[in-house]
Amino acid sequence: MPMMSSGVVKQPEIGRRVRAIERRLARDVVRIRPAITLNSTGDEAIFFRIVLSDEASRENRLQEVTKRVEAELLKAIPLDKFGLYQYYNYRSASEQALLKEPAWS
Repeated sequence: MPMMSSGVVKQPEIGRRVRAIERRLARDVVRIRPAITLNSTGDEAIFFRIVLSDEASRENRLQEVTKRVEAELLKAIPLDKFGLYQYYNYRSASEQALLKEPAWS
């Protein structure tokens, strides 16, 4: 019988937690798209595609916003409970509007 990863089993709970963070940080975060897969070393990981508002993407705010987003995600989806390493990729709303990549929508 094949074993399912803890991340896949808990995917609905992870989705609920991510949506709650999106709502809480709605001023700065347009959307967060998680993808559970293996990282380059074969460990289970969750890769977040995070679209920030153009205001949050400004140079004078970007570091503060990304630190807050990452802290919220790590608190909501801790490694010891979910067994998933976290990776973050960011893009502004304007950049996504130009690139129109479906995985980020």
